[in-house]
Amino acid sequence: MTQVTPSLIKSLREMTGAGLTDCKKALDEALGNIDKAVIVLREKGLAAAAKKADRTASEGTVQAVISSDHSYAALYELNCETDFVTRNDDFQNLNSAISEGIKNKMPQTLEEVLAVSVNGSTIQSQIDALIAKIGEKIQLRRFTAHKGSWMSSYIHGLGKIGILVEFASPDIEKIKDNAVFHNLTKDIALQAAALKPQYLKKEEIPQTLIDSESKVFETQYRNQGKPDAALPKIVAGRLETWFKECCLNQQPFVKEDKKSVSQHIADVAKTLGASLELKYFVRYELGQGIEKKTGDLAKDVAEQISQVTSH
Repeated sequence: MTQVTPSLIKSLREMTGAGLTDCKKALDEALGNIDKAVIVLREKGLAAAAKKADRTASEGTVQAVISSDHSYAALYELNCETDFVTRNDDFQNLNSAISEGIKNKMPQTLEEVLAVSVNGSTIQSQIDALIAKIGEKIQLRRFTAHKGSWMSSYIHGLGKIGILVEFASPDIEKIKDNAVFHNLTKDIALQAAALKPQYLKKEEIPQTLIDSESKVFETQYRNQGKPDAALPKIVAGRLETWFKECCLNQQPFVKEDKKSVSQHIADVAKTLGASLELKYFVRYELGQGIEKKTGDLAKDVAEQISQVTSH
């Protein structure tokens, strides 16, 4: 048995990033063997990650990755529990590793991203290791990859909102270096970030949702006393307004709201002398869809103190 000395504890802490107490316990369990102690900490780190699985991780960052030829793009959301951890160097390093792995391997699914190896370990292993080190739930929650004619991205607010857009054109080689084209891709991504469209065009909206909205509008106007004979025309007009709210192509262009986004794209295409179409977009907003827990802070702190003192 090797004696567990302060210098040995310090070495293990530097190797693993684990706390001093955890390092001493691991070395005691491993009878002073630092390699076995690393395994002990990894095993306990994985257990800790599992215990944290039910926590709410709604902070973090949304990031985009674009291939050098702009034919591949990905958007992902990396979550943690507190904004403080978002600014932590270790979290930022993990974020960089994920971006590097995506750019190098161009994965298509979230499972493929987690299996990508960067600097000798998989993304999933690096996530688990960071959970063990900082004691918060870390989760790569969402990932979207898309291949297209020309992919562009926009990240707003240091990772609060992320946008991918695809523009398709048989003339892409002619216009890909044109500043007018690049300004267009940026403007449309900004539009998607600001006005929160849900669909690209009305043809993408499920008919069941259109029928549901129609019934809601019909009931609203009937309750306002509108005559039944006039309702179909009134509802049709209200639906058109709704389409302009939720469909990116039909939204008023933010920089010139007298025309729609699709009209603006057509005008720019004419200026460029090219055929141009907005084919795809995806929008992530940090924490979207996560129900944040509102707990008793005093109770949470007391429980954490109790856990520490019981060891």
